Amino acid sequence: MTFDSIAVFDPASRGVKFAGRHIDPKGAERFVICQVSRDALQLRLGLNDPSPEQLLAAYSQIKEIIHRLAAKHFASGDRRPSVSAQDLL
Repeated sequence: MTFDSIAVFDPASRGVKFAGRHIDPKGAERFVICQVSRDALQLRLGLNDPSPEQLLAAYSQIKEIIHRLAAKHFASGDRRPSVSAQDLL
């Protein structure tokens, strides 16, 4: 899975959404919408009541870890991977 899109704050979930690209064995490409929860970012970086901008900055700091976890979720069958606080422990 390749992650080369921008991340955006999602007001509905209060988390950060980002997209990955997956190419299946037949060469078909699909975009996969992923998310990391607000709680995950708060807990991992010790943030207290972060703003959307702070959540996006936190995502940027640890996006390699988040992308690896989202790809793992996708590989195990989750078609809309969501990285939780539990994943980042």
